[in-house]
Amino acid sequence: MNYWEKANHTWSEDSCRVILTPTQRSQNLFFYIQEIGHFKASIPYYTERTNLPSYLIKFTLSGEGMLLYKENKYHLCAGDIFFIDCQEYQYYQTISDTPWEMDWVHFNGSNVAYFYEEFIKDGQPIFHTPTYPFENKIHQLITELIHTQQQANTRTEFQSSLVIHELLNELILQKYQLDFKEEDIPNYIRDLQNYLDEHFRENITLRQLEQRFLLNKYQISKDFSKFIGSPPIDYLINKKLSYAKDLLRYTDFTIRAIAEEIGIDNFAYFSRLFKRKTGRSPREFRQFN
Repeated sequence: MNYWEKANHTWSEDSCRVILTPTQRSQNLFFYIQEIGHFKASIPYYTERTNLPSYLIKFTLSGEGMLLYKENKYHLCAGDIFFIDCQEYQYYQTISDTPWEMDWVHFNGSNVAYFYEEFIKDGQPIFHTPTYPFENKIHQLITELIHTQQQANTRTEFQSSLVIHELLNELILQKYQLDFKEEDIPNYIRDLQNYLDEHFRENITLRQLEQRFLLNKYQISKDFSKFIGSPPIDYLINKKLSYAKDLLRYTDFTIRAIAEEIGIDNFAYFSRLFKRKTGRSPREFRQFN
């Protein structure tokens, strides 16, 4: 399908936009900017398009807008951020009497699709940050990118790629409330992590963790995933397999003995699990490492 776009460009004189033509080196190596700017857009500002090979981040700073994306309509207020794939149909417009003020960046790169899939895993292309928009790190990073393009030099492509990577990380951290400090992690989560680290050779179930830590297993899974990065049983399995790799590489234990050492009595299940998680059977891992 072909790219097409309709738009009304009603933005203020103090708005800014930078359009770039990325070098082939930049497209091969980096995250790269296609267009970037800061707009104060009044009614009847809108954009309607599809099949644009680009991703778009837009951060509402003040005023109000509307986004139509994947057959869902979203009302955008100060603090709302969306991240969309512009190959999909999208329509967005100003809907407030005051200008819709926004940061935005069109960009691409070989790994952007993976960040986008991680961002939208909850099905939502938008989230709200309670931080005052102009103090938010996302606003600061986009502002840095704008200034970098306006004073370009030999290092600009390298610097921009690093900042875009940081921007993508920040989007996911803020959306899923992972931008916490070390002291925010509950003590019981650290106790649980230490318990799994010490007892990973054993067979441990969520039910056992529920009884030991006197909390509902769903709450345990939710909190552990938020602060540690995966559910406790997944964390336990990864600990088991990491130790199995160590034994496969640096000992002459049989594969069956290794399975038993990490608390998996079913040898066939261990082999299937190992291959599903690593892409290679235990025997292949030992042979080629």
